[in-house]
Amino acid sequence: MNDSRLPILFILVAALAAPAAGARAEDLKPSQVACDAGKIGARDLADCLRAAADRADRDLAAALDAALKNVNGRTGVLNAQKSRWKRSLSESQDQWVNWRDVECQDVAPFESGMSAKGGDPRLACIIDRDAERVADLKARYP
Repeated sequence: MNDSRLPILFILVAALAAPAAGARAEDLKPSQVACDAGKIGARDLADCLRAAADRADRDLAAALDAALKNVNGRTGVLNAQKSRWKRSLSESQDQWVNWRDVECQDVAPFESGMSAKGGDPRLACIIDRDAERVADLKARYP
């Protein structure tokens, strides 16, 4: 390679690496916000991800409960319709949890690989998917 091209090559490499190294807080996934792999060791990261996944599941259950209460509080909807709506929402949630479990247990490890440094991708996936679902339920059932 011509030596005069080396500075250009270094600039290109730096430009490509910059977005990954300088990720903004709003670009981070919920699992990365909860458990920063760059700041804690592998054992602490595993504990942090487990605790964050438990919190995410509790938050998801609370969001579903709030959505069901929201349906109950709707005016102009017959009680029979509310019952069916709540039953359908609960069934939808069960199916969503089944999808999340397959996605996180079977797909996520292949996508990101299993490494102690990055933490368990299955737990990170659960945290991230639960956060998405909580946001969705809160937006639909304020």
